[in-house]
Amino acid sequence: MKPTRPLALAATFLVIGALSYGGVQLWAHYGTTPGVPASAPLTPAILAAIILATALAFRARLKAQREAVQRVLDGEPSPPILPGQRAPKPLDPLQAARAVMFAKASSMVGAIVSGVYAGYGVFLLGKLDIDVFRSRAIVCGITVLCGLALVGAALFLEYVLRVPPSGPDDGVPQNGNKTKTATQTRPVRNRPDGTFPVRRESNHSGS
Repeated sequence: MKPTRPLALAATFLVIGALSYGGVQLWAHYGTTPGVPASAPLTPAILAAIILATALAFRARLKAQREAVQRVLDGEPSPPILPGQRAPKPLDPLQAARAVMFAKASSMVGAIVSGVYAGYGVFLLGKLDIDVFRSRAIVCGITVLCGLALVGAALFLEYVLRVPPSGPDDGVPQNGNKTKTATQTRPVRNRPDGTFPVRRESNHSGS
């Protein structure tokens, strides 16, 4: 799974913003401008808070897991578990994959929401002398900020759950000794499966 590219999110923001600006202009040409609900910033703000809390929780679990593995590698005894304290559990790969997918979708949603309200806000910049349009511009600005916060929180969650690059010293077995799995065995190529008879050569002398 490839990480989300900030350039793709920026391009989405600009394209959606341009479409939003053109759509609002066309709407205003044939009638009144659309309204902006005061609760528009709530959804991206709540999502950003949830994703940020999830990222911090995952980071704490991964940090505790890395420290436990490092103690095993260094031959240090594990600290005693206090009453009410739980031992660090390894992160479920399926849970991490779901969180990454949720983060990727949320970052795109944040870019789209920010682009929509940014285009509308740019249209309203020339009408700030009217109270109704000024209040709408303020709501649009707050919504854009919340959408960008959602993008930032989603990218941070992806950064926390990034897969480290694989190397020859990545194998950590149960006994705490690093193994270089790349140099242990060499696969035999072009060899079919099954058992084969062993051909033995005998020396015939004086026959």
